[in-house]
Formats: sequence, C-alpha cells, structure tokens
Amino acid sequence: MTFSGVLKSSKKYRKLPNLLIILLSRYWLSLLLILLLLGSAHLLIQVTHQARNQQVRLQTLEGERDALQVEWGRLLLEESSLVSPVRLEQLSRLQLQLRLPEDSSLQIRRIEQP
Repeated sequence: MTFSGVLKSSKKYRKLPNLLIILLSRYWLSLLLILLLLGSAHLLIQVTHQARNQQVRLQTLEGERDALQVEWGRLLLEESSLVSPVRLEQLSRLQLQLRLPEDSSLQIRRIEQP
C-alpha cells in the first residue's frame, strides 16, 4: 500500500470516534438500560447459585441432624437398660455379693425433729 493509501484509510478511521460520540449521544439511555439489564441478570445468576448451594448445605445438615437423632435415641435406650433397677440388683448380688438384710437385723429408729 502506498503512503497516500494509508492516509486515505486513516481518514476513514478518524471518523470512527466521531461516529461513536454521535451514537453515544443519541442512544446513551438505551445503552445504559442494556448495561443495567446485563448487570441485574448477572446478579440474578449469582443469587440463584448461592441459593442452590445453601439448599444443598441445608439438606446435608438435616441428614446429619437425623443421624444424630437416631444415635441419641439409641443412647437413651442403652442408658435406660443399664440403670434399670432389676439389672442393678442383679449386678449387686453377683459382683458385689450384696444382699438384703434379714428382718431380725433391721432396726428402725425415729428421728425427732426439734
């Protein structure tokens, strides 16, 4: 390309900024609304993603809660069977050789309160 061809093509591109200024002056409100629409769409996508993540986390925590509730119920049953009076009496007889006192060895005393 010759030097004059470069000059002619550069004149074309000099008009481009002027064209942008004209378009911006005419359509600035439309461009602003389009940018706001894109921004709100982006925010909507982010919020939806966060809501889905929180829903998954909630379901995970509810599953853990249910498992802990089942374990708690099992532990309560185990505790009640370990401290039952019948079991404690059997253990005291077998392991500690404890026995109930005979009637003749019992003494009942009254304590008078002042």
